[in-house]
Amino acid sequence: MLTSLPMLPFGKAQAQGTVTGADMINLMNQWRSGYWSNALIESAALDQCAQATADEMNRIGAGGHLVAYGYPAASVRCADYGFVGRVTENWAADSRMSIDLLASYWADYDHMLPATDQQYTYVGVGISGNYYVLHAGSGTSSNTAVNQNTSSVATSDGSTAVIVNTVNAFPTSTPDLDGTIWHVVKANDTLYTIAVNYGVTIESIKTLNAMTSNDIYVGNTLKISLKPTPTITPTRTATVMMPTRTPTQTQMPATLGPTKTVTPTPIPTQVPFIERIDRQYMGLGLLVLSAVGLFIVLFFFFIRPRFYKK
Repeated sequence: MLTSLPMLPFGKAQAQGTVTGADMINLMNQWRSGYWSNALIESAALDQCAQATADEMNRIGAGGHLVAYGYPAASVRCADYGFVGRVTENWAADSRMSIDLLASYWADYDHMLPATDQQYTYVGVGISGNYYVLHAGSGTSSNTAVNQNTSSVATSDGSTAVIVNTVNAFPTSTPDLDGTIWHVVKANDTLYTIAVNYGVTIESIKTLNAMTSNDIYVGNTLKISLKPTPTITPTRTATVMMPTRTPTQTQMPATLGPTKTVTPTPIPTQVPFIERIDRQYMGLGLLVLSAVGLFIVLFFFFIRPRFYKK
């Protein structure tokens, strides 16, 4: 049973926290004052959207943004309540919510965008059960702002304060002869409203005008964009392909294998034996043999027959 308690929907219990909608807006504007001079303006349209979001998250016991459950994005949902523009959404859920605990939940890059990103100018909040939702918007609201927080921009002579708290539409300047667009700052202009009307970013305006701050003055001339850079279409040049000579394979002569040499078998001969006999003894031996043969012939053919005839 104890392990199943975290799985219970948050929306089944009533919020015991002490955080109010005003506390949520004050927290974000306190952070924003460290980045920008203009505070977020509370919008009735965003309030309605944030409250509807908190109610739905509480009803289904959501553990993440509604878009993760197949709902439309915050910008689309808030358009149904009259806010047209980009909307970023912060949410948190805790039955013991305090402003310090909420600050710890939102003290990261994504949740700090309403404070760090100048494009967001409106804010709306909603609380339902243990769910706390804050919507920050960049755009226009069809509902009258609830809290008219304002900021001022000094004039060129420093005597007149210009109140800037809404996004005012104004006719944009046409490019000059070389294609560059210039804008003369008028009352109620801010870098944000100028960027929105011309469809550029604040950083691009600051870069083109070498600005180190967001302060502008009535009568200043700001460079909005440079002349377009012509795009050169490369001309296709036909490349003549030179024939490549195909190398002819040279036939290598066959490598002859080793030839077997037949070694003749020596034939026995008496010559070596004769060569070892001394010629003198050989001659003497032949002479003796001849004498013996002569004696035998004489004896058998001449001497012996004479004795038989007697």
